[in-house]
Amino acid sequence: GGLTRKLPRKTDGDLKAMAEPLLAALRGMSVQACLNGLDNVWIVKPAGKSRGRDIMCAKSINKMLDYIGYGVAGKEMHWVVQKYMENPYIINGRKFDIRQWVLVTDWNPLSVWFYDESYLRFSMSDYDLKDLENVLVHLCNNSIQKEGEDAERIKRESMWDLATFKQHIVDATGSLDVWENKILPRMRDISRWALMCAQDMLENRKNSCEVYGYDFMLDSDFNVWLLEVNASPDMSASTEVTEKLTYMVLNDLVKVIIDHKDWSRSRKDHRADKCDTGLWRLIHKGDTEVTFPVSAFGCKLELQGKEIAITAKYTGSVPTYTIDGSTRETRSKKLLEQQADKLRQEEERKTEEAAERKKEARRLAKQAKREQQRQQEAQRQMLLQQQQQQQQKQQQQQQ
Repeated sequence: GGLTRKLPRKTDGDLKAMAEPLLAALRGMSVQACLNGLDNVWIVKPAGKSRGRDIMCAKSINKMLDYIGYGVAGKEMHWVVQKYMENPYIINGRKFDIRQWVLVTDWNPLSVWFYDESYLRFSMSDYDLKDLENVLVHLCNNSIQKEGEDAERIKRESMWDLATFKQHIVDATGSLDVWENKILPRMRDISRWALMCAQDMLENRKNSCEVYGYDFMLDSDFNVWLLEVNASPDMSASTEVTEKLTYMVLNDLVKVIIDHKDWSRSRKDHRADKCDTGLWRLIHKGDTEVTFPVSAFGCKLELQGKEIAITAKYTGSVPTYTIDGSTRETRSKKLLEQQADKLRQEEERKTEEAAERKKEARRLAKQAKREQQRQQEAQRQMLLQQQQQQQQKQQQQQQ
């Protein structure tokens, strides 16, 4: 037999020493490397829907392609695919996000207000990456959580106000430093940066305003991550927390768009030093109007990596997801049914056209036969008439 070479066995310390530089290099290449985890979970969202509808989590690219109906004729919906945060900060075993209100009173120059009160929205099931099909585990949206079996019984537990969360931070860390020096400043920065990125893409209408609902999450190291920005955020009194806060937000909103506007227009020597804007704080005021695109901020946007080989048409099985006993069809299943209906209608149309062609051919054949019989009868009558004329001539000659 051939010679075999045994590689020296590596100790755990050796492997750790080899892995740490690689992990550090990965963290340097990707800001979000700390979110990856070990399960490769991704979240898929329809771009044109709200309130958590048709969102799913998956580890397999085939399952995601199947869900969105990749390669199925008639696919027209746009989807957003994001890396799922696998290491969220957990409270009492459950995942949560932070809903933060942000107000824009002018797009150019950009004027951004940040509300000093926010609230936490909890999932009503314990966090578990092994149960990806249970939206009650992974989505904190109130529209989803209220569909749970125990929603009414545990309704008061589904949300926290900011004071309760701050007390939790004190109990967990011993002080509010992580909130005041890490979480809150980052939330304000992200709120401002997100609007600056979109500033040149939105229509600037003077004397108008817009309230946005930012959804933030914290990872296990209290880093702040923006999930999405919602236009027209929910202002309903769905719980005791939102019943109190929404009233405060709307009441203070009037102070900003009316009182502060009048105060800023009045002469400095005829007005108070400050204007009461409730809990709204001005966190950004553009110095001058923007007259050029600012979205890229001069950055070089380049995508690096290798393309994933995907077949032209996915032909795998269509899964069915069950939520609390109710069956929800996947988008690919709907598209496959639509494609089947379209093919069936096309076959029916072709069958009807073939039947019409046969019917028309029979009609033309009958018409041609009748015409042939008419011509034969006319020829027979003509011959009979000629014979009669010849007979008459012969009789006259004989006479």
